[in-house]
Amino acid sequence: MKFRPIFIVGVGRSGTSLLQSLLNAHSRIAFPPETHFIRSYIAKKQSLEEQKNQILNDAYLKNLKIDLEKVMTKTDSCKSFYKKIMIEYLAIKGKDFIGDKDPKNIECLKVINNSFPDALLVHIYRDPRAVISSRLKAEWSKDKPLWQHILAYKAQFNYIRKNQDIFGDNFIDIKYEQLVKNPKVELEKILEKFDLKFEEDMLNFYKGAGEIVNIDELSWKGNLFKPILQENVDNWRCNIKKITLAIIEKSLYVEMNKSGYDYGSKKSRILSTFFLILSKVYCIKNCN
Repeated sequence: MKFRPIFIVGVGRSGTSLLQSLLNAHSRIAFPPETHFIRSYIAKKQSLEEQKNQILNDAYLKNLKIDLEKVMTKTDSCKSFYKKIMIEYLAIKGKDFIGDKDPKNIECLKVINNSFPDALLVHIYRDPRAVISSRLKAEWSKDKPLWQHILAYKAQFNYIRKNQDIFGDNFIDIKYEQLVKNPKVELEKILEKFDLKFEEDMLNFYKGAGEIVNIDELSWKGNLFKPILQENVDNWRCNIKKITLAIIEKSLYVEMNKSGYDYGSKKSRILSTFFLILSKVYCIKNCN
C-alpha cells in the first residue's frame, strides 16, 4: 500500500487536537501522540547518523512503544526512519492509514511536500480572537506577550495561504467552527480522499483520547476527554479584555476578512502593516 500520511496543521489552539482525535477514532485511521519528528529532525537536514543519539533518547518517540534502535538499523535517513516507525505504529494499532498532527508543521510545508509528495495536508483554521484568547491561557503559551501570539498567527496563516497550492488536490481546508457544528460533513472531506466512510463512533473520540495525549499535555487538552460542545465555540467573547480584542481585530483584520470572520473594531492599517512586516521576517527565519 502506498505510504500516504495525513498531516494536520494549523496555528496552535485552532482545533488540531480535536480533528486528530476525531480521525483517530475511525476504525482504519491511526494517529500517534505528537512526535515533532518533521520539524525536529527532517527539517534540520542533518543525517540520521548525526541525530542518532537525540532520536534514540527522544521522549516523544519513546511514547510510541517501538524499538527505535532496531528501526534505526534498518534505515539510512531521517525520512526512511520516520516512514518505518509510522508503519510500525500502524501495525500495532491494526489500522491502514497513518496521520501526524503537529501545529508547528505549518512552518514545514515545503519539507513535508518534498519528503512525502503523496501526503494529504489538512489545515484547520479558527477565529483568531478565539485562538489568541486560548493561547493566552494555555500552560505552554500563557507567559508569551500578546504581540507574539498575533505575530505567530499572521505569519503562519499567511505562509500556508501562500504555499497551499504546492499540494494541489492533496490540500484540504477545515474551518473549526464548521467542524464543531457539523463534524460529519467536514470529516467526509478528508475521508473521501481515502475512499472511507464516516463512522458514527468517530463522535465518541473522547473515549480513546488517552491514546494521543501525552501526560504533559493534559492541562491544556482536557476537553479532548469530553464530547464536542457547540456552545463553547464563542466562549472567547466572555474571556477576553476589550483592549486585547481591539488590538487583535486591528492587527489581523485582513486575515479575519479572508476567513469570513466578522470584526467589530475599525481596521487599522498601521498595526496590520507592522505585523505583516514582522511576519515576513519570522517566516524567513522559521518557515521551510
